[in-house]
Amino acid sequence: MHISTLSSIPNIKIPCKHVDISKIIDFTNQSASSKRELEYCPIFDFESLKPKLKFDHKKKFCNGRKFIIERKFLSKFGFPAYGVHCNVWSKFKNSTIIHLAKRSCKLDKFPGLYDNLIAGGQPIDLSIKKNFYKEAFEEAGLNQKQASHAKKSNTVHYQHNENTNFNSAIIFNYHLEKSDDMKFSNQDGEVESFLSIEIAKLYKILEKNSLKPNCVIPLIDFFILKESDFVPKSVIVEIKRLFNKNE
Repeated sequence: MHISTLSSIPNIKIPCKHVDISKIIDFTNQSASSKRELEYCPIFDFESLKPKLKFDHKKKFCNGRKFIIERKFLSKFGFPAYGVHCNVWSKFKNSTIIHLAKRSCKLDKFPGLYDNLIAGGQPIDLSIKKNFYKEAFEEAGLNQKQASHAKKSNTVHYQHNENTNFNSAIIFNYHLEKSDDMKFSNQDGEVESFLSIEIAKLYKILEKNSLKPNCVIPLIDFFILKESDFVPKSVIVEIKRLFNKNE
């Protein structure tokens, strides 16, 4: 699925004209200790506007890469960024509850905003599934047995401008029903608190602009999955049309 929020691609500004690209790509020969300190992502032989979307979630993510690059440089060069997101939800009486994480105010990006309970960038050397398990533990304290009940859903590509950068991003969506033995506890310091909210009241967070922008995509994916539960059929049909337009 492809979603574009670009009003006009030609307006993108390139932040620098002269860059020694050898200094930021192809870190294959760097030491293992260096790779642990920084997060590297693979670049595949696909266009940024039509990135690779089909992956085996159980295989190492960097298979078939052209080179790797430090994650912070992806948007500088318009390279696609991959990430895994998971909605955690539960039922209470006749209501569907969505469980969100509030990002730490100390984070550089989107501090203090609500996010999907489990979310993180996709690095090299880990499969998508193993990265999902890692993020589930780091962000919410869930063990692999608990996280293994998550259901894989759609892979969604979206695009947008952020200041002078062009972001092309792909989200691997998962959905996990909360069980009684799940007690959320952040492990990496990136989450300040957790919030459980009825889906019917999510609009209150949106009205306050308190939701991390790309967090909306996994939520919409969840709405489609549970389409008849809380979203009018006409709305779902239109959302599906937009999602499938450029697929």
